[in-house]
Amino acid sequence: MPAHNDYRDIWIERGYKSDMGSAIACLPPQNADVIRVYHLTTAEYAISNIALGRLKVARFSDLNDPFELLGLNVRERSKRRSTRDFKDTYNAHTGLLCFSEDWAEPVMWSHYGMKHRGICLGFNVPRAKLQKVQYEDDRIRSQLGDSGDPIDIDPSVKSLLLKTKSSGWRYEAEYRQFVPLADATSEGRLHFLPFGKDLELAEVILGPLCELSLRTIRGLATSRYPHAATFRSRLAFGSYKVVPEATSIP
Repeated sequence: MPAHNDYRDIWIERGYKSDMGSAIACLPPQNADVIRVYHLTTAEYAISNIALGRLKVARFSDLNDPFELLGLNVRERSKRRSTRDFKDTYNAHTGLLCFSEDWAEPVMWSHYGMKHRGICLGFNVPRAKLQKVQYEDDRIRSQLGDSGDPIDIDPSVKSLLLKTKSSGWRYEAEYRQFVPLADATSEGRLHFLPFGKDLELAEVILGPLCELSLRTIRGLATSRYPHAATFRSRLAFGSYKVVPEATSIP
């Protein structure tokens, strides 16, 4: 078993950034078949997620980016309609879980972590289940079929639409897991995916301004997920990053 100081080298060897938050925290990575990814949310939702052992499945129609699945560069009205129809059709049967490759970006805490008062959940997810988002300055150029029907969009282009966003969103460093709604648990109009071997809770990180008791949140997390590490974060002293609070790391 390596010493804590050696963990960062292992993170780097497995493709993570050298300044990745959990590498700095001296936490061990999981095996190479999975990726550690992060979901920032409000403290209230994080507590509910931990207690109920699930994550809400997002819908493309509800995401922040209005260009979701509409990234084709097309000028003909009928073909623009076909891309909207593709979005509506896909949204009807598939949702997604949205993760980031790291939790150290302060803008992420501002936008998704209740202005640094929220909580970040770190998960181990099999590599095969995740798609890394591509960030582009220009919209996708592709030839569509003549009928204007969404089925005429080439499958390779559909794949690009599912994982391409404007470069303005690059700070999110997003990974996506697509979830057929039929495979999720439904509660009214909402859908949830339960924690398990393919969605394993590994970290619980309290935001720099989170006022909740670390002891209480750690007790909740470890009672259900004894291998999950729970700790606080703080604003870095020498950079514009969020970093681990060393004294809180178990």
